[in-house]
Amino acid sequence: MHATLPFLPYIVGGLAVTILASLVTFACAVAIGLAATLWMTTGHPAAGPIVRAYVAIFRSLPELLCIFLVYYGCEIALQKAAVSFGFRPIPISPFLAVTVAIGVQFGAYSVQIFSDAHRSINPGLFEAAHALGLSPRKVTTRVAIPLILQAAIPGLSNLFSVMLKVSALASVIGLEEVTRRAKIVAGSTREPFAAYAVAVVCFLVIAAAAALLQARLERSFRSTREA
Repeated sequence: MHATLPFLPYIVGGLAVTILASLVTFACAVAIGLAATLWMTTGHPAAGPIVRAYVAIFRSLPELLCIFLVYYGCEIALQKAAVSFGFRPIPISPFLAVTVAIGVQFGAYSVQIFSDAHRSINPGLFEAAHALGLSPRKVTTRVAIPLILQAAIPGLSNLFSVMLKVSALASVIGLEEVTRRAKIVAGSTREPFAAYAVAVVCFLVIAAAAALLQARLERSFRSTREA
């Protein structure tokens, strides 16, 4: 443990990358899920089959495989494009690869959460909004989206917790988040238990903060409803 103590700031410093990667991927997943859900509510004939196929495909793939496909696949595509146009190949950022791969994959889970949230809303609320003369766009932005987000808070909180843990997989492609830095320190100090114990504490702190935020949001929406 004594050899690991001097590296505590280095490991904990990876929290910034872990939190940023988790928040960006979560935002991507929420945006994809909400957009897909709203598209299905429009009644477009292609919406249902396309969204169901997307959900079925990405819910069946391992997260690590998606990261590899995006990271190496995009790198090959960029190299070929650069050669075709006579430019120097640009390496893809591990951060970008992780956010795209996990964001797109967990967007499939987000679709399920938002779809369930939409079904739980009383259809009379949308009918009342239309009866008041609101345009379809205003019904979506001022009624549908706020109600769906409110109903989806518990599910989205659980989704963020899972995405936070999955973000550790980014270490396999070189992203220096908490787990990657703990591995580097463990190899240097020969104290793997101490290094990974610090990483465990870091993840527990983030998870606790997310749980407190969820509880606060639920209380805020509950008080708004009662008012």
